[in-house]
Amino acid sequence: MLECLKKKPFDQITISDLQKASGVARSTFYRAFDNLSDVLYWKCDACFYEVLGNYQPSQRQSELELIRHYFQYWMDHSDILELLLQINRQDIIYACHMKNAEILQQRYGQLPENTTEHGNYFIAIRTGFTISILTVWLQGGRKETAGELVKIIEEQLFLLAKSIAPHVIPKI
Repeated sequence: MLECLKKKPFDQITISDLQKASGVARSTFYRAFDNLSDVLYWKCDACFYEVLGNYQPSQRQSELELIRHYFQYWMDHSDILELLLQINRQDIIYACHMKNAEILQQRYGQLPENTTEHGNYFIAIRTGFTISILTVWLQGGRKETAGELVKIIEEQLFLLAKSIAPHVIPKI
């Protein structure tokens, strides 16, 4: 797919183009996929499975360490995100993240301070949050490191919490 994109825009790529570039027979392609979007979904899904499935936290690590791990992975594997943003298919990113976010819940049990009834909102907020930050990072020229993005997030969460409940947030 990436080789084909070097030659023409996504909406002009055909199954035949992909078949020629990959050496995969047409029948083999159609056994696994219905269309080109399915290929993108598969690749994005595999990336989310890898980044979330391979995370091994220590006892002392916070959720911010998971976020740093997550951003570092996507910084190292940004080609699929760039492509999906380029062709305006953020829906694939969102769907894959939501699907694979269940890995974390299965591994770590019930989400913190969250009822099962609202679990999807918990995941959706974090999904939108992380996808938006990666989008801004890509559009901004990839200047920040994963650690710098986590610091920006910490600052923004502090400011948000301070504006919502100023009497609850301790002064730092």
